[in-house]
Amino acid sequence: MAKVAVKVTGIGMLNALGIGRSTYWHQLLQATPGLAPIQGFDTDKYASNLGAEIQDFRAKDFMSSRFYRRLSRLSRLAVAASIEAIEDSGLEISDQNRQRIGVVFGTAFGSTSQTDAFFVSLLDYGPQAAEPILFPDTVPNAPTSHVAMYHRLHGPNSTFCQNHLSGECALAYGLSLLEQDRADAVVVGGVDELSSILFHSLDSVRALKPIHRQRPLQISQFPTGKGFIPGEGATCIVLERADVPARQPRNTYGTVLSLQLTSGVSNQGHYEVDGRSMAEGLQAALKEAKIEAKEIGIIGLAANGVDELEGGEAQALEEVFGSQWQQIPRIPLRYFVGEFGSGGLLTAATILLSLAEGTIPPTVQGPELTGLAGKSQRFAPMKKESLVAGMAIGSTFGGGSACLVFGRQQGKQQGK
Repeated sequence: MAKVAVKVTGIGMLNALGIGRSTYWHQLLQATPGLAPIQGFDTDKYASNLGAEIQDFRAKDFMSSRFYRRLSRLSRLAVAASIEAIEDSGLEISDQNRQRIGVVFGTAFGSTSQTDAFFVSLLDYGPQAAEPILFPDTVPNAPTSHVAMYHRLHGPNSTFCQNHLSGECALAYGLSLLEQDRADAVVVGGVDELSSILFHSLDSVRALKPIHRQRPLQISQFPTGKGFIPGEGATCIVLERADVPARQPRNTYGTVLSLQLTSGVSNQGHYEVDGRSMAEGLQAALKEAKIEAKEIGIIGLAANGVDELEGGEAQALEEVFGSQWQQIPRIPLRYFVGEFGSGGLLTAATILLSLAEGTIPPTVQGPELTGLAGKSQRFAPMKKESLVAGMAIGSTFGGGSACLVFGRQQGKQQGK
């Protein structure tokens, strides 16, 4: 647990369910599907045509053209999410505090489209004539740097590329900066894009779920088995030390009670199938948070339609929560927004919104998400309920997993 109390005071996001926190939340509560036939590039030759794309994003709605015109799409998404999160928190940045505000982002692969475009220009025109304006965004830490440049933040600046745990790793490091008194606030984010080169690469290694549709995929129709449906998104949260007396945040969505990162054993390109290491992480997170399993009122799942992941996650939940795990409201968020490297941070933000709003989004009923191919899912509609604590679970290839526990802010709270 954090050596100092850490609260989340701002949230910003862009993903397949919409632009901005309010739109996302409304669409999620309505169980709006975010998985649909891809419009941004041709998918005819691939095993799947489904993805979760961000629609109708316009950088000019967030920042001036003078700033964004040389940025990759990935950096534009990151900066847009950070603008909403910082405005939501009411954090005022000045010469007196900008050196005490850090920026930490997670991204699985960085700007794949920009990197691909640069190397194509290199192959086409040679080193002397390759497009120089593309090169700066081929490094994955570019979005983090651009967020700091836009807000003129001079605190610690770091980027984490940990596949599908990139968001959780960024959050872990952000917490450590606050615990070590290296910052009073940290803008923690995650950003990933769904590009044609990434889709091509996923298809080449048979990571895509082989399915073609003409219409959006409803969550109740989501098939388990092999492969996942990729998505994209930018999520940003503002972490602040609760012991800074001069700061009265506009919003407080909840407090970070614990964060555990664990690693199990699995073959390359596979998840941990028995959930043993994940269960250890869940138990350690509850112990660190000093709460009992029965106090968890909502869980954000790692489930993404891959049977070995969902089977292992079900075993971990049963080991930690006992036979009652099937009655706990569980959100398979990737059924709405697809799988991408920093998706775990979006799951965390969703749990925080649930705590602040006292609202449980559409959740799984019964034991359907157990990795049994062909099982149909049943979902309960959204409902109002006062929650004490919530949990977010993450997982990635190679056996890695994450568990985050958040507590509801006592007293006055607000989420928008």
